[in-house]
Amino acid sequence: MNLRQIEVFQAVMRTGSVTAGAELLNLSQPAVSRQIERLEKVSNLTLFRRVGRGLQPTPEGLAFYEEVKRSFVGLQNLRHIADTISNFNTGHLRITSLPALGFGFLPRVISRFSAEYPGVDVSLQVRSSGSVRAVTLTQEFDLGFLPSVSNDNEHHSQPFASVDAVCILPTGHRLSNKVVIEPADLTGLPFIGLVKDDTTRRQVDRIFEDAGVPLTQHIETQFAATICNFVLGGAGVSIISPFAAADFIGTGLVMRRFRPAVRIDYQMVAPSMRPQSAVTRKFLSVLMEERDKILLGFDAI
Repeated sequence: MNLRQIEVFQAVMRTGSVTAGAELLNLSQPAVSRQIERLEKVSNLTLFRRVGRGLQPTPEGLAFYEEVKRSFVGLQNLRHIADTISNFNTGHLRITSLPALGFGFLPRVISRFSAEYPGVDVSLQVRSSGSVRAVTLTQEFDLGFLPSVSNDNEHHSQPFASVDAVCILPTGHRLSNKVVIEPADLTGLPFIGLVKDDTTRRQVDRIFEDAGVPLTQHIETQFAATICNFVLGGAGVSIISPFAAADFIGTGLVMRRFRPAVRIDYQMVAPSMRPQSAVTRKFLSVLMEERDKILLGFDAI
């Protein structure tokens, strides 16, 4: 027996006649009769008996119909689930990210995505770069965001964004009137730095060494967001990713271009052992729109 035969049987039972069942399914009466005959043959059941010019279900036909109704409830549920998945109304998205993108930028993207697709559950884990790299190797995620590393053969990755670090200052700082900050401008100023093994920190140290300008670095910390709070508190100035600094615009933090450029590259990684889901692809569409908007803002600094 096949699904078409069951659909015809159900239509005849629901409408009470072959004629009405045929109209419901947009079939001819002979086609409906043939499907019923085939179903009786493969099921070895007599489903109807003729009464005058019509059909009347037998006790076996009525019992079989009860089972069909229960089966069709499950089938309709499966169709509904398929519809919701195909329309991105349900699913789960697991994202892991380094703090520069995970504290402000990604929550904004996820908030927009969740407003458009409220049936999708999203998990965002913000970790140190090393921890994110370890998580992505487990394949138990949908998207991961990391600093770009040359010759990284362990990940299925693509470039996500490449930005120049910015100098951050508190509102009213004497350097806030400058369009571009250079190493000499920071001579003698207290500097809040990232930890020594950070790639951005290493670039900054090298630039100041090449310029012959000593950094007065008396505070260092792991996260750029923490640096922003130090700067807002008047503890010093710093050079960090604009993605991190942008989270504090409007709170009294000033961003200025810094030259020579400190380039920061981010990559996006995906599991290499399974294809992307429809939900992930839709999230990527929203993500790239938001990324392009914020990068335009950085270009205007």
